[in-house]
Amino acid sequence: MPTLIQLAKSKTVLFSTALSLLGLANSYIGLFNLDATQQSYALLAIGVATAGLRFLTTVPLADK
Repeated sequence: MPTLIQLAKSKTVLFSTALSLLGLANSYIGLFNLDATQQSYALLAIGVATAGLRFLTTVPLADK
């Protein structure tokens, strides 16, 4: 199992953590007021960013 230090070196894990924190902030304070079209574009951007990070991944977390 990867340690916290190994997880902190992962761009994908950091990106996912940031997304989770933004989602949490949005649910509590209404950080984003997006209509359906804007939500679709946001989800598209998140998907593309996640796929891009996956293509950049070359080393397993356990080896970091």
